[in-house]
Parts: sequence; structure tokens; C-alpha cells
Amino acid sequence: MYQKIIELLRIHGYLSQDTEKGPCYVKSTKKRNKCVYVMFDKNPDGSAILEEDLYQMEDCAKQNFGTDCAILLLVLSEEDDPMFIDPDDQFKDLFRPLTMILSQNQAEQREDVTNDFENINEIKRFVWNYKATLVIFLLNLAGFVLTEIYGNKIYNLYARNAYCVRNLHEYYRLLTSNYLHFGWEHFFNNMVVFLILGTSLEKVTGSIRYAVLYTGSGIIGSIVSTIYYSVMGQDVLSAGASGAIFGLIGALAAILLFCKDQRKRFDGFGIFLMIAGSLYHGFESGTTDNAAHIGGCIAGFILSMLLYVSSSLISAHRQGR
Repeated sequence: MYQKIIELLRIHGYLSQDTEKGPCYVKSTKKRNKCVYVMFDKNPDGSAILEEDLYQMEDCAKQNFGTDCAILLLVLSEEDDPMFIDPDDQFKDLFRPLTMILSQNQAEQREDVTNDFENINEIKRFVWNYKATLVIFLLNLAGFVLTEIYGNKIYNLYARNAYCVRNLHEYYRLLTSNYLHFGWEHFFNNMVVFLILGTSLEKVTGSIRYAVLYTGSGIIGSIVSTIYYSVMGQDVLSAGASGAIFGLIGALAAILLFCKDQRKRFDGFGIFLMIAGSLYHGFESGTTDNAAHIGGCIAGFILSMLLYVSSSLISAHRQGR
């Protein structure tokens, strides 16, 4: 599809010009230059193209080809409908042929949808887009298998314990405890929630920031749990990914509150209902580590602000929005 669009632009007299925001296809007319950017809705690292990125492309075109140039932004997607952004309504001659190409591509995609996962290239793309989520899931699965085989030996060595962390300085437990679970039900429930939230968040933030956010939330949740049980004088073993998962919930809450461009990707009411319901269930249950939940949720909120939300807000402020 991309190559067909580029060929169409060339037929209509648009020539490729390199800019700092990528290739721009430019056509000179008597009145003013006409500029076209063609892009996908995701960056190479898997994060989503934001509204501020589109504003930056418009500014780049005006700097390179004149402040009065007409600009067309064509945003392609493998999952959603393409966006045809023509604020000055100057590209009517391209609208019909572009629509035909896009419609043809959508028809081909519908015909092939049942065979997507039979194609090895599609599987590779899926793995690449969600690589951090898959790695974290496999680590949790490995931890679950080890506990099923060796039982208490694994818990005694790697689960979280306030005395072992504080007095024996076994700080590695703050990390390893996040990948252990007490039985199949505990593992299954956590992984279902994790896969739902994780795949949604990784698409938005990108894999690296997502992995840092998950791991950091889990460790901070473990620290809060350790401090709590030390103060309470309780010598218990704690384990589970729920502290890190609550970090994902806190991160999504921050994005929903401050990044209006991303709100349509998530069910905001559902996320806040999940937070309230999970905390309520934790306080009702006598075996839930609520300290890790609360610590992880707050950590996820703060880390999301530092790693993702702040840069989005700064970029939007620079654009005067």
C-alpha cells in the first residue's frame, strides 16, 4: 500500500524531499508549494504517533517549503482506518485515487484476516510489537514452573521476606518475588490481567519504557511491602506480580488523566473501576499484600509521569496547545 501511494504521488508530480521529519513529497504550483507526508501510526520502537508529532511535521514543512505551503498528512494504520488530514482543503485531486488505493488495501486485508497468524512474517511482527510483555510473561511462567517442581525451596530462597531483606541484606528478593506465585489460581488471575493491560500499555509507551515501568513498579511495591511488614513485626513470605501489575494500572491512570490524545485507546472508567475493585478485594482478603499493591500503583503513576507523560506535555506546550 505504501509503495502504491508513493507511486501515485510521483504520477501527480510530487517529488521526494528529505526533511528532519522524514521524506516529504512536494509539488510546486503558481500559488504555493503543496507538501505531503505519508507515515504509519506507530514509531519504529512500537510507540504510537501522537498529535504533537503531526504538528511538528506541519512546522517542519513550513520551515522548509514556505509558511504558506499546503500540507497533507496521510497516517496509515494496520489496525485502524487511515487518517487523511487536509486542513486547508487543497488536495481534492488526490482524494479520489488515494481513497481507491486505501479501499483496495482494506478489502485485501479483510480477505486475508483468517490467515494472518499463518504467515510467519505476521507472527514475527506480533512478537516484536509485544516483546517486553512476552518476555515478562515467560519469566513469570518459568517462576511458576519452578515453584510447582521445587515448592517451598524456591519460596524460601526467592520470595519476599522483611527479615531476610532487612537483616540478611538479601535485596534480590525485592525483584525475584515479583515472578513467583502461590499456586495456579494466583498465577492465572495475575497473568490474565497483566496480558490485557500490558499489551495496551506497551503499544503506547514503547517496549523499553514499558519494561522499566513494570520492573520499577514491582521493586518499589516490594520495598513498600517490606517496610510495612517490618513495622508490623510480621515475618511472612510474599510473592506475586500484582505489585508490578498495579504499577501498570497506575501508569494507565496517569496517561488517561493527562494525555487526551491517548484516551480513546482505553476504557478510562473500566481502569479506575479495576483499581477500586482490586483494592477493595485486597482489603477484604486476609492474605493479599495490599502494601505491595498500593506501593506499586503509586510507583507506576509516578514513573509514567517521568517516563512518558511529562515528555508528551512538554511537547504539547511547545506547540502552544
